[in-house]
Amino acid sequence: MKNTSKLLNVLLLAVVGVLAYLLINRSEPTVTEPTEPTKTEAENKASEQAKQDAMDYKAGDKKSLGVKNLIMPKPALVIGSYAEDGMPNIMTAAWIGVCNSKPLSIAVSLRPATMSHGNILKTGAFTVNVPSVKLAPQMDYVGVISGRDENKFEKLGLTPVKGEFVNAPYIREFPISIECEVTDTITIGSHTQFIGKVIDTKIDPEYLNSDGKVEIEALQPLLYQEGMYYSYGVPVAKSRDAYKLFVDGAEPEFTPKSYETATIGIIHERKSVRNFTDKQVTKEQLETLVRAGMAAPTAVNKQPWAFVAIDDREMLTKLEETLPYAKMLGTATSAIVVCGDMNKALEGDGREFWVQDASAATENILLAAESMGLGAVWTGVYPNQERVNEVTEILGLPTGEIIPLCVIPIGYPTGVDKPKDKWKPENLKWQKWD
Repeated sequence: MKNTSKLLNVLLLAVVGVLAYLLINRSEPTVTEPTEPTKTEAENKASEQAKQDAMDYKAGDKKSLGVKNLIMPKPALVIGSYAEDGMPNIMTAAWIGVCNSKPLSIAVSLRPATMSHGNILKTGAFTVNVPSVKLAPQMDYVGVISGRDENKFEKLGLTPVKGEFVNAPYIREFPISIECEVTDTITIGSHTQFIGKVIDTKIDPEYLNSDGKVEIEALQPLLYQEGMYYSYGVPVAKSRDAYKLFVDGAEPEFTPKSYETATIGIIHERKSVRNFTDKQVTKEQLETLVRAGMAAPTAVNKQPWAFVAIDDREMLTKLEETLPYAKMLGTATSAIVVCGDMNKALEGDGREFWVQDASAATENILLAAESMGLGAVWTGVYPNQERVNEVTEILGLPTGEIIPLCVIPIGYPTGVDKPKDKWKPENLKWQKWD
């Protein structure tokens, strides 16, 4: 009896241990660095070398970090699959990328403990869904919470759509969805790698330009690195073109550029766009631009600005016919008129600061448009009184209270207009004028 009791206790402890392990490993993996496996002798040697290098480091030397994943950029993508009972599931993955050209194939590595791992083994299919920056919270959520605990589509208000060609769901609200059929399964240490042949790629048309190419600036896909997501969108070099810098007699079609940050890049890439396609700018985009304008600095926080957003063709035509230097309104699909609100302006000598405040708001709008893949140009109204009167009449502005500073035509650029390099060292003085 005693032996039987001891045996039962041992079995009970074993069952508790197994359950604890399963509970710890049941959640979907976030896009965070995985726990490092037990190190080999070579890896231990590299770690020791890293410590020594840290002590002996000199400027310009490479610094050894040992075993560390610094492949950049890492994607931040969402995998869709069906459970055995038909419930759609999604999870976030960073260990993913193109692994073959013909047939075009994508490899994604998942831990066996995840629900998605079992789903894909059973169905032989998955989807890859590309988020934009505005979907970062949803993407992060599906990487933290397990599909065993809840229906993540319902929780986040996302819509599962059955794949047209494979047995896996994609996400309607995500800009790009790729349907994949599993062709190979490879066990690699802590993860299983699924090789999926791309069967079809779907994209929201709003992210395509007139040439059928993806508008990266508008899409703003996400990157992942060491616990943070990053967006990008500034073009810096053209593929199969930049290499010409090192070829005698050749010159790149697109001069490679390098910026300290994406923001600096957007500032330098900003251009006055006067040529637009017929693609319509949305009201949501216009509101985003005005929000950027309202984020500008303002004297004593008076915020003496007002904005009129226009997407009506008749109104755009009236402004085009009236303003001598705003003829591009004929092809622009929208415009924002930046005004000064004299009811909010400073009193006395500080009254004219409204011009500076509204100008700062205008520049914010121009930079925001560039960052969103839109084109815009500043066309002046104030202080030309004739133009002020005409715009005031067309827009029905309260005379003398709301003064139009400028009209900003906005649309999707054709690509004809290019940024200008305005850097002139002679315009910079140090300490004082000499």
